[in-house]
Amino acid sequence: MAGELPRLKREGAKSKPEEAPEEVLYTDTDGSGDTLDPDLSSLWWYGTVDSQFRPKGRNWPLIWAYIIEGGGSTKTTSATSMAVTAALDGYPGVVFDLDSNMSSTTVLGYDETALKGRKTAIDLLYGRATLDEVALPARYRIGDGDDPEEDFEPIENLRVVPGSPAMAGADLAIAQDADRNDWFAEVLRSYEGDDMVFYLDFPAGYGKMPYSVLRMLDEEDSVIASIKPDPKAVKLVKRLTDELERVRDKNRGCRSVPGRPTLKRLILTGTEPPTWPEQVAARRATPTVEAMYSSVLLPYIRYSADAEKIYEDQVPLPILLPDSVASVDYREVMRRMWAFPYLNECGCDYCPD
Repeated sequence: MAGELPRLKREGAKSKPEEAPEEVLYTDTDGSGDTLDPDLSSLWWYGTVDSQFRPKGRNWPLIWAYIIEGGGSTKTTSATSMAVTAALDGYPGVVFDLDSNMSSTTVLGYDETALKGRKTAIDLLYGRATLDEVALPARYRIGDGDDPEEDFEPIENLRVVPGSPAMAGADLAIAQDADRNDWFAEVLRSYEGDDMVFYLDFPAGYGKMPYSVLRMLDEEDSVIASIKPDPKAVKLVKRLTDELERVRDKNRGCRSVPGRPTLKRLILTGTEPPTWPEQVAARRATPTVEAMYSSVLLPYIRYSADAEKIYEDQVPLPILLPDSVASVDYREVMRRMWAFPYLNECGCDYCPD
C-alpha cells in the first residue's frame, strides 16, 4: 500500500551502526560511562510496538528535534508532515510547538482564538500544567467556521502541544529562574503515555529555552535540520553542529541529563522546481550538501507550489495534498527514518532493496 510505513516486528536482526558526519562526535558509552551493549537485538527498535520506541529503557519516547537558525527554513513543514504521515499509519506522537509564531499549532488546527482559556507550551515551561493537560488532539480544517465538530476533523494518533506568543519570553523566564532550566526534563521524567515520537518544532534561533530541551537528547534521538537548497542555508548547518557540540561540552560527564544531541538527519526541501535550470543557487547548494552531509542526508523533498497553502488552509500537507510530489517524498523520508540503521544486508523484511 502506497505510503504505508513498515511495521516493527524485528526479532534479533543485526546491523552495523549508522555513520555520522565528521563534525559530529559519537561515544560508545552511556551516561554512566558503561559500554553500550553491541548486540542490537537487545535494543528498543527490535521489539514489537509494545516496546514503544524507548531507547535504553527510558520512560519517554524518541525525540526528533527540528532546529536551525533563520526563519522560513521549512522546519514546521517537515515536522508536521512527518508527524502526520506517521500518525496516519498508526504511529502515535506529539508535536511540541516551541515557537512563538505558532506555525505548527496553526497547521494542526488551532489558532489563538481556539486556544483562548487553554494551556499552552508556556504553561509547561512554568510548571503550571502537565503534558496531558496541555496536549490537544491534532485536527485539520474542513469548514469555514470555528465549530470543533462541524469545521474540523481529528487526526488520529497525533496530539499537539500548542505554541503561544508568550514563548517569545521563554529565554528570559529561564534566565530569571534557573529552576525552569529543568522544565523539559520534568515533562519527560513524568511521562506515562504510549507515544512513539516527540516531534519538537523550535524557534529560529538558539538560546536558553532551546538549550534546556536539547540537553535532554541522547544519541538515539535525532536532531533534524530541514533547509532549502540555498548556500546560505547550508552554512547554517555548520552553526547548528557547533551549537550541538557546545551543548554536549557543557553537559559532558553530567549524570542528571543525557546531554548528547546529535545531528542525525538533514532534509533538503523545495528541490527540482519547474524552473530548476534557472535556480543557480539551488544547483550550487545541492552538491555542497551532498559532499558535506551525505551520511545524514534524507531523500529530497521536491518543490510543490501548492504546499504553501498549508498555513492558509490549516491543513497538513499529507492530508491537503496526499498525492503531491512533496507528500510522496515525505512518505519516503519516513520509511528511511525507521529503516535507516538497517540499510545493510540484515536479512529483515523491512529494509528497502
